[in-house]
Amino acid sequence: MLAGQTIRTAVREPRGYWGDVRDDTYELLKKTIVPGIFAMLGYGMLLAVFAVSIFLILGAPNRLGPIYVAILIREIAPFIAGSVVAGVVGTATTTEIGARKIREELDALRVLGQDPVRMLVLPRVIGLAIVTWVVNIIGILTIVVQGYFVATLLGGTSQAAYLTEFMLNISVPEIFANAVKMILIGLLIGFVCASKGLRATSGAEGLGRAVNQAIVISVLAVFIVSVLFNMVLLATVPEMTVSR
Repeated sequence: MLAGQTIRTAVREPRGYWGDVRDDTYELLKKTIVPGIFAMLGYGMLLAVFAVSIFLILGAPNRLGPIYVAILIREIAPFIAGSVVAGVVGTATTTEIGARKIREELDALRVLGQDPVRMLVLPRVIGLAIVTWVVNIIGILTIVVQGYFVATLLGGTSQAAYLTEFMLNISVPEIFANAVKMILIGLLIGFVCASKGLRATSGAEGLGRAVNQAIVISVLAVFIVSVLFNMVLLATVPEMTVSR
Protein backbone atom coordinates (compact mmCIF):
# COMPACT_ATOMS: atom_id res chain seq x y z
CA MET A 1 0.00 0.00 0.00
CA LEU A 2 2.84 2.40 0.80
CA ALA A 3 4.54 1.61 -2.50
CA GLY A 4 1.31 2.27 -4.41
CA GLN A 5 0.75 5.56 -2.60
CA THR A 6 4.33 6.66 -3.24
CA ILE A 7 4.17 5.81 -6.94
CA ARG A 8 0.86 7.63 -7.34
CA THR A 9 2.11 10.85 -5.78
CA ALA A 10 5.32 10.66 -7.84
CA VAL A 11 3.42 10.23 -11.12
CA ARG A 12 0.66 12.75 -10.46
CA GLU A 13 3.07 15.52 -9.46
CA PRO A 14 6.46 14.70 -10.99
CA ARG A 15 8.05 17.97 -9.90
CA GLY A 16 9.01 19.50 -6.60
CA TYR A 17 10.87 16.61 -4.94
CA TRP A 18 13.98 16.13 -7.07
CA GLY A 19 15.97 18.59 -4.99
CA ASP A 20 15.27 16.50 -1.92
CA VAL A 21 16.22 13.38 -3.86
CA ARG A 22 19.57 14.94 -4.76
CA ASP A 23 20.28 15.98 -1.16
CA ASP A 24 19.19 12.63 0.29
CA THR A 25 21.24 10.68 -2.25
CA TYR A 26 24.36 12.68 -1.43
CA GLU A 27 23.93 12.18 2.31
CA LEU A 28 23.23 8.47 1.92
CA LEU A 29 26.29 7.99 -0.29
CA LYS A 30 28.53 9.60 2.30
CA LYS A 31 27.31 7.10 4.88
CA THR A 32 27.57 3.95 2.74
CA ILE A 33 30.64 4.29 0.51
CA VAL A 34 33.29 3.42 3.12
CA PRO A 35 31.36 0.54 4.80
CA GLY A 36 30.48 -0.80 1.36
CA ILE A 37 34.10 -0.82 0.18
CA PHE A 38 35.37 -2.53 3.34
CA ALA A 39 32.60 -5.15 3.17
CA MET A 40 33.39 -5.85 -0.49
CA LEU A 41 37.11 -6.12 0.27
CA GLY A 42 36.49 -8.67 3.01
CA TYR A 43 34.14 -10.90 1.06
CA GLY A 44 36.16 -10.38 -2.13
CA MET A 45 39.37 -11.57 -0.51
CA LEU A 46 37.60 -14.65 0.84
CA LEU A 47 36.17 -15.43 -2.60
CA ALA A 48 39.43 -14.76 -4.45
CA VAL A 49 41.66 -16.85 -2.19
CA PHE A 50 39.20 -19.75 -2.16
CA ALA A 51 38.72 -19.67 -5.95
CA VAL A 52 42.44 -19.39 -6.67
CA SER A 53 43.18 -22.32 -4.35
CA ILE A 54 40.63 -24.52 -6.11
CA PHE A 55 41.78 -23.59 -9.62
CA LEU A 56 45.44 -24.13 -8.70
CA ILE A 57 44.55 -27.68 -7.67
CA LEU A 58 42.72 -28.13 -10.99
CA GLY A 59 45.61 -26.59 -12.92
CA ALA A 60 43.53 -23.77 -14.43
CA PRO A 61 44.17 -20.54 -12.47
CA ASN A 62 43.40 -18.44 -15.54
CA ARG A 63 39.71 -19.42 -15.24
CA LEU A 64 39.13 -17.07 -12.32
CA GLY A 65 37.57 -14.45 -14.62
CA PRO A 66 34.40 -16.43 -15.49
CA ILE A 67 33.88 -17.32 -11.82
CA TYR A 68 34.00 -13.64 -10.92
CA VAL A 69 31.31 -12.82 -13.46
CA ALA A 70 29.02 -15.69 -12.41
CA ILE A 71 29.41 -15.35 -8.66
CA LEU A 72 30.43 -11.73 -8.11
CA ILE A 73 28.10 -9.76 -10.37
CA ARG A 74 25.08 -12.04 -10.00
CA GLU A 75 25.27 -13.05 -6.36
CA ILE A 76 27.91 -11.65 -4.00
CA ALA A 77 28.02 -7.94 -4.89
CA PRO A 78 24.21 -7.42 -4.97
CA PHE A 79 23.71 -9.17 -1.64
CA ILE A 80 26.56 -7.31 0.09
CA ALA A 81 25.48 -3.95 -1.35
CA GLY A 82 21.87 -4.53 -0.30
CA SER A 83 22.88 -5.65 3.18
CA VAL A 84 25.17 -2.65 3.69
CA VAL A 85 22.53 -0.19 2.50
CA ALA A 86 19.86 -1.81 4.67
CA GLY A 87 22.09 -1.87 7.72
CA VAL A 88 23.54 1.64 7.40
CA VAL A 89 20.88 3.87 5.87
CA GLY A 90 17.78 1.66 5.95
CA THR A 91 17.83 1.63 9.72
CA ALA A 92 18.49 5.39 9.75
CA THR A 93 15.41 5.87 7.58
CA THR A 94 13.26 3.84 9.96
CA THR A 95 14.65 5.74 12.94
CA GLU A 96 14.09 9.16 11.40
CA ILE A 97 10.54 8.54 10.21
CA GLY A 98 9.64 6.57 13.35
CA ALA A 99 10.87 9.37 15.61
CA ARG A 100 8.73 11.86 13.69
CA LYS A 101 5.78 9.51 14.05
CA ILE A 102 6.23 9.19 17.82
CA ARG A 103 6.60 12.96 18.22
CA GLU A 104 3.38 13.37 16.18
CA GLU A 105 5.17 15.45 13.56
CA LEU A 106 3.49 13.46 10.80
CA ASP A 107 0.06 14.42 12.14
CA ALA A 108 1.19 18.04 12.25
CA LEU A 109 2.20 17.84 8.58
CA ARG A 110 -1.21 16.46 7.65
CA VAL A 111 -2.91 19.29 9.58
CA LEU A 112 -0.84 21.77 7.55
CA GLY A 113 -2.01 20.10 4.34
CA GLN A 114 1.29 18.38 3.56
CA ASP A 115 1.68 14.75 2.52
CA PRO A 116 4.25 12.95 4.73
CA VAL A 117 4.70 10.24 2.11
CA ARG A 118 5.64 12.77 -0.55
CA MET A 119 7.87 14.81 1.76
CA LEU A 120 9.66 12.03 3.66
CA VAL A 121 9.20 8.67 1.92
CA LEU A 122 9.41 9.47 -1.81
CA PRO A 123 12.80 11.26 -1.84
CA ARG A 124 14.36 8.74 0.53
CA VAL A 125 13.13 5.71 -1.45
CA ILE A 126 14.48 7.07 -4.75
CA GLY A 127 17.74 7.97 -3.04
CA LEU A 128 18.05 4.46 -1.61
CA ALA A 129 17.55 2.92 -5.07
CA ILE A 130 20.29 5.10 -6.56
CA VAL A 131 22.68 4.54 -3.65
CA THR A 132 22.20 0.76 -3.75
CA TRP A 133 23.12 0.67 -7.42
CA VAL A 134 26.16 2.95 -6.92
CA VAL A 135 27.46 0.92 -3.95
CA ASN A 136 27.04 -2.23 -6.03
CA ILE A 137 29.06 -0.77 -8.94
CA ILE A 138 31.82 0.44 -6.65
CA GLY A 139 31.87 -2.95 -4.95
CA ILE A 140 32.16 -4.80 -8.26
CA LEU A 141 35.08 -2.61 -9.35
CA THR A 142 36.74 -3.09 -5.96
CA ILE A 143 36.49 -6.88 -6.04
CA VAL A 144 37.55 -7.11 -9.71
CA VAL A 145 40.72 -5.13 -8.99
CA GLN A 146 41.31 -7.18 -5.85
CA GLY A 147 40.85 -10.41 -7.81
CA TYR A 148 43.29 -9.14 -10.42
CA PHE A 149 46.06 -8.84 -7.83
CA VAL A 150 45.19 -12.12 -6.12
CA ALA A 151 45.10 -14.03 -9.42
CA THR A 152 48.37 -12.60 -10.67
CA LEU A 153 50.34 -12.60 -7.40
CA LEU A 154 49.00 -15.72 -5.66
CA GLY A 155 47.57 -17.67 -8.58
CA GLY A 156 50.51 -17.18 -10.92
CA THR A 157 48.26 -16.43 -13.89
CA SER A 158 49.07 -13.69 -16.37
CA GLN A 159 47.41 -10.30 -16.40
CA ALA A 160 46.13 -10.82 -19.95
CA ALA A 161 44.57 -14.19 -19.09
CA TYR A 162 42.60 -12.81 -16.16
CA LEU A 163 41.35 -9.72 -18.01
CA THR A 164 40.59 -11.63 -21.22
CA GLU A 165 38.57 -14.32 -19.48
CA PHE A 166 36.67 -11.72 -17.47
CA MET A 167 35.78 -9.57 -20.49
CA LEU A 168 34.77 -12.61 -22.56
CA ASN A 169 32.15 -13.62 -20.00
CA ILE A 170 30.68 -10.24 -19.16
CA SER A 171 27.86 -9.06 -21.43
CA VAL A 172 25.35 -6.28 -21.91
CA PRO A 173 22.41 -8.38 -20.54
CA GLU A 174 24.53 -9.13 -17.47
CA ILE A 175 25.21 -5.45 -16.77
CA PHE A 176 21.64 -4.37 -17.51
CA ALA A 177 20.15 -7.13 -15.33
CA ASN A 178 22.48 -6.18 -12.49
CA ALA A 179 21.32 -2.55 -12.65
CA VAL A 180 17.63 -3.54 -12.69
CA LYS A 181 18.11 -5.93 -9.77
CA MET A 182 19.89 -3.33 -7.64
CA ILE A 183 17.24 -0.68 -8.28
CA LEU A 184 14.52 -3.16 -7.29
CA ILE A 185 16.45 -4.08 -4.15
CA GLY A 186 16.95 -0.42 -3.24
CA LEU A 187 13.26 0.35 -3.71
CA LEU A 188 12.31 -2.67 -1.62
CA ILE A 189 14.62 -1.63 1.21
CA GLY A 190 13.24 1.88 1.10
CA PHE A 191 9.60 0.80 1.26
CA VAL A 192 10.21 -1.75 4.04
CA CYS A 193 12.16 0.67 6.23
CA ALA A 194 9.81 3.60 5.60
CA SER A 195 6.78 1.41 6.33
CA LYS A 196 8.23 0.25 9.65
CA GLY A 197 8.99 3.85 10.57
CA LEU A 198 5.47 5.02 9.76
CA ARG A 199 4.02 2.25 11.93
CA ALA A 200 6.33 2.70 14.93
CA THR A 201 4.48 2.97 18.27
CA SER A 202 5.04 2.83 22.04
CA GLY A 203 7.85 5.35 22.33
CA ALA A 204 11.54 4.44 22.27
CA GLU A 205 10.87 0.74 22.83
CA GLY A 206 8.50 0.57 19.85
CA LEU A 207 10.97 2.50 17.69
CA GLY A 208 13.78 0.11 18.56
CA ARG A 209 11.54 -2.84 17.72
CA ALA A 210 10.64 -1.25 14.36
CA VAL A 211 14.31 -0.71 13.48
CA ASN A 212 15.15 -4.31 14.35
CA GLN A 213 12.28 -5.64 12.25
CA ALA A 214 13.23 -3.37 9.35
CA ILE A 215 16.81 -4.62 9.11
CA VAL A 216 15.86 -8.30 9.45
CA ILE A 217 13.10 -8.10 6.84
CA SER A 218 15.26 -6.02 4.46
CA VAL A 219 18.24 -8.41 4.50
CA LEU A 220 15.97 -11.44 4.07
CA ALA A 221 14.12 -9.68 1.24
CA VAL A 222 17.42 -8.84 -0.49
CA PHE A 223 18.38 -12.53 -0.50
CA ILE A 224 14.98 -13.72 -1.74
CA VAL A 225 14.71 -11.09 -4.48
CA SER A 226 18.25 -11.82 -5.66
CA VAL A 227 17.62 -15.56 -5.90
CA LEU A 228 14.27 -15.20 -7.67
CA PHE A 229 15.62 -12.55 -10.05
CA ASN A 230 18.58 -14.75 -11.02
CA MET A 231 16.30 -17.72 -11.62
CA VAL A 232 14.09 -15.70 -13.97
CA LEU A 233 17.11 -14.10 -15.65
CA LEU A 234 18.92 -17.36 -16.39
CA ALA A 235 15.69 -18.96 -17.62
CA THR A 236 15.04 -15.99 -19.91
CA VAL A 237 18.62 -15.60 -21.18
CA PRO A 238 20.07 -19.15 -21.06
CA GLU A 239 23.27 -18.19 -22.91
CA MET A 240 24.39 -16.42 -19.72
CA THR A 241 24.89 -19.86 -18.13
CA VAL A 242 27.65 -20.70 -20.65
CA SER A 243 31.24 -20.10 -19.51
CA ARG A 244 33.37 -18.92 -22.42
